[in-house]
Amino acid sequence: MSTQVENATQILREAILSGTYGAGEKLKEVHIAASLGVSRTVIRLALSSLELEGLVAHTPNRGFRTKRFTLDEVSDAIILRGEIEAIAARCICEKGISDANVSLFRDLLDSMKTVLASGFSQREARLKWMELVAEFHALIVSASGNTAIHSTIAHLSRIPLVAPHSVVFDLSSDDFSLERVKRTHETRAQLVEALIQRQGGHAAALMIGYAHQACRNKRASVEGMRLGKPVSAIPGLGLISRSEER
Repeated sequence: MSTQVENATQILREAILSGTYGAGEKLKEVHIAASLGVSRTVIRLALSSLELEGLVAHTPNRGFRTKRFTLDEVSDAIILRGEIEAIAARCICEKGISDANVSLFRDLLDSMKTVLASGFSQREARLKWMELVAEFHALIVSASGNTAIHSTIAHLSRIPLVAPHSVVFDLSSDDFSLERVKRTHETRAQLVEALIQRQGGHAAALMIGYAHQACRNKRASVEGMRLGKPVSAIPGLGLISRSEER
């Protein structure tokens, strides 16, 4: 049964984050079990796993519903992620970064520069950029050698818009957010140099500043979308509401 539960959990996780279910929507165990061809027990266990991740909530006698997040909650989680990544940066500087990780960071920066040169008008370029950003932040965590940082970041990243790859592109702008993204890329390049030079305070400050900028960008993107501005697809956006809707 464990394999069935794991498969059902992943399918439901993807469905929730892709917007199949909206914020606060009731998850009907009977219908889900029938659609996936498994028992209600499997679905109940899968939903219990997602409750631990924070994507759904259970109310006695009322069953499971998807969680509803506010922009404030998302912003708080992004800032916390930035603070933890700042600790990771300090760890790297204190221990000294390996030659292998220096090469990995520089390869990622080169790949990013290549994508930036072509711009974001093509969906493939936007997806590639998101992939590279995720790899960059994962390398910061792995290079720190701190398993507690890894598990904490993984938990926070389950909240919509908090994972590093959740980059939002303004599809209504002439450059598809290229200039804004270039500025964040400059911060990453500065961060890598700070890590190499073992400038822990500077590296940590760059990580925290990066997180605050990410909050401002995502708030503007979400609010703009609600006013009708087209933006790129955002995993989990359907779970986010305005603070006053809580």
